[in-house]
Amino acid sequence: MKILVVCQHYYPENFQITDICEELVKHNNQVTVLTGIPNYPKGEFFAGYDLSHHRHETRNGVEIIRAREIPRHKGLLHLAINYISFCLFASLKALTIKRDFDVIYAYQLSPILMVIPAIILKYLTGKKLFLYCCDLWPESCEAFISRNSFFYKVIKFFSTWIYRQSDVIGVESEDFLDYFVRRHQIDKNRLLYIPQFADSSYLDKDFTKPHENINFVFLGNVGKAQNLDCFVEAFSKVKTQSKFLVHIVGTGSFLTELKEMVKGYDLQSKFIFHGRHPVEEMGKFYAIADVCIMGLTGQSIIGHTIPNKLQGYMAAGKTVIAAIDGAAGRIIQSANCGIAVPAGDVDALSKGIQDFLDHPETYKMCGENGRRYFKEHFHKDQHIKSVETVIETLNKEEADQWIPYLKIEH
Repeated sequence: MKILVVCQHYYPENFQITDICEELVKHNNQVTVLTGIPNYPKGEFFAGYDLSHHRHETRNGVEIIRAREIPRHKGLLHLAINYISFCLFASLKALTIKRDFDVIYAYQLSPILMVIPAIILKYLTGKKLFLYCCDLWPESCEAFISRNSFFYKVIKFFSTWIYRQSDVIGVESEDFLDYFVRRHQIDKNRLLYIPQFADSSYLDKDFTKPHENINFVFLGNVGKAQNLDCFVEAFSKVKTQSKFLVHIVGTGSFLTELKEMVKGYDLQSKFIFHGRHPVEEMGKFYAIADVCIMGLTGQSIIGHTIPNKLQGYMAAGKTVIAAIDGAAGRIIQSANCGIAVPAGDVDALSKGIQDFLDHPETYKMCGENGRRYFKEHFHKDQHIKSVETVIETLNKEEADQWIPYLKIEH
């Protein structure tokens, strides 16, 4: 099949859509990507990429067409300008792009505006649109805009309109299915649960390295939503003779505040901040990890996301301790790969950490349990098969008759 993919972010930016497109090519599909100029997360164009270079290229069989955009820089105003600029320039590019594709596949991160060029192409060509939702809107902007504000209501209106233009919407968490029905009045027959995947190469690696302390490791973005302040408070309540360290690997908008919180609880000797490291170096942190930690705020449906780091932790064979609601917590319990407590429950989290430190033998099999669950549910091959099934269905002449009966097994 000939597939047109629309997503603001693509290689060399680190998002799964690059792996998905290259895997689709390996399955004898022809893939063209309409994307922007890489500048995430630092906000400046990557070296060698700008408004005049690498605007049209082919990488690993994927044709890449880059629309103009204004880089993110820093601050909310610049971020908003970046969002709008890609939407505008990619929409203009959509008017001139070659239209010999069979299906449109929008990989929707933030902002939801990145889907508009795909909608334009849908109406220009009559082709079906498959939207895979990674970030829920308007919920994803609640950290910046009040739900009662005029701007939030405008964003909600446009979000509902955009989602309704899609023929099929794939979601990463089962908890989001009901959300789309209630919040955006989407026909449940056009919604599918398709879990994200993680690097399966972790499955066969031995991530063990001799070390003195018991190491808790967090890998990823350090934002307010990750609720790491809950972990700081929980660790402050732990009473144990065991020597332990907490490693924070990553950067983000909450990092400075988190460091101040660690200082306020006098935990500087327990927390180590490693900063941001490329994905290729994650192995050395997994190797020292006895436990991997994660959390999300539970104030909205966003807290029911299944963070991609969970799959990574499981593939690496690590015990997981999480303060999280919804599907992710249920997965940890079903897989028997660690401890899951409600988001923000400091006392329960502290007791869980305490139990791990006092009775490590109880959690000896958690890593292997997680790997087993990963193989059954989160392997890349399963995700690609699901995406191809949707695209093949949408490519049928009677697609509207097929969609209500489209089912994906996990």
